[in-house]
Amino acid sequence: MKKIKTFFMKNRILVAILLLLALSSWSTVALASANAVVVQSDSVNVRVGPGLSYANMGQVKKGDKLAILDEKNKWYQVRLSGDKIGWVASWLIDNTEVSSATNKVGIVKVPNTTVFKSADANSDVLGTIEQSQKVTIMYQEQDWTQILYSGTAGWVKSSFIQGTDKTSGSTNASNSSNSSDNDIKKVTVTQPNTKLRIEPDQNGRVVKTAKVGKQFDYLGKDGKWYKVRDSDGSVGYVASWVVTISGTKSAVKSAATNISEATIVIDPGHGGDDSGAESKKSTYEKNFTLAYAKAIKQQLEKTGARVVLTRSGDDSKSLGQRARLSSKIQADAFISLHFDSSAQANAGSGLTTYYYNKNKDGELADDLNSQLKSLAIGNRGTAQKDLYVLHYNSQPSVLIELGYINSKSDYKYISSAKYKQQVATDVTNGLKEYFK
Repeated sequence: MKKIKTFFMKNRILVAILLLLALSSWSTVALASANAVVVQSDSVNVRVGPGLSYANMGQVKKGDKLAILDEKNKWYQVRLSGDKIGWVASWLIDNTEVSSATNKVGIVKVPNTTVFKSADANSDVLGTIEQSQKVTIMYQEQDWTQILYSGTAGWVKSSFIQGTDKTSGSTNASNSSNSSDNDIKKVTVTQPNTKLRIEPDQNGRVVKTAKVGKQFDYLGKDGKWYKVRDSDGSVGYVASWVVTISGTKSAVKSAATNISEATIVIDPGHGGDDSGAESKKSTYEKNFTLAYAKAIKQQLEKTGARVVLTRSGDDSKSLGQRARLSSKIQADAFISLHFDSSAQANAGSGLTTYYYNKNKDGELADDLNSQLKSLAIGNRGTAQKDLYVLHYNSQPSVLIELGYINSKSDYKYISSAKYKQQVATDVTNGLKEYFK
């Protein structure tokens, strides 16, 4: 013990240096891993901007670790391997304890500070930064600091950067890649009697009413509202959930090129006072549609998709409410679940997938129905039908009759857990095909 004490007394400087090095190493590792997030879905598209309208630049796989740099519109800007920068949907990664607010902001101390591609003065030069400019710090080691620069990662000498107490979540660093909506040129009305308002508010004064298919020039965005201009020069705001962007007449199916990015509405038919059809065993359609919707939701969420039910309990929902929900959240697909019934028991059998608009809904109906053909209950194919939740739905939508509830042969399957799981699997596989 005495020898140890003597050693520390004689080597105080050495001990102090070792402690500093240890602390420095720990802080570097801590900074490097503070924003680490883990991909939860099997595969996630990485896009050049924070939204589905931006081009796909690649994919990351389940288990990959990413570093969050910024947040915008529920999307995370992340650093990938090779110091590439891209955007991923926040709901597809494990972000329970991570935020871009942990990224520090630094201030450039030296005029015309050079930004290098690597932590090496002999590497390629990406550009220069003016003195006093703010930058987002992504990573630091002893002599070099990695920053966000023009949408990519760059390196500057650490001695040229002054750290601050601010974080990228509380201030806008000048070099953070704040992608704009410049690629949006037009918005197209998808709902009848859409209001153009003087302010971005549902209570704002109405400038005019627009019909389905009406196009406006896109001027900007304010929250969930688009600022637009009509051909006569009038300017106002339309709600984002009643229009589609860039001039498409129908919901943009191509927006989600991977099921993990998709928002899907599952509509359990009937509910509340509306029990739907009744089987010979006095069981009601509304109970089956809800049970099947929950099974499909559970299966779909394993793919990373965002799934929303029009009802999650024995609730009464109007047909209008169901269709409007699809438009409000800009769903990529809407599926209404029902069970058929014939005038006389055992007079009907089979499954049918209905659509209303062939251009908007046909591909979704075909992809789902092709998977549902493997079920034990016979498949009647797809058919066009004017149903309210399809007719007044701006998004791609179908209604599936999953068999006849008052048919003894169909009911045997409908009431079984195995058939329910098969339906959930087939619907999931159909949607995977649809979003390819």
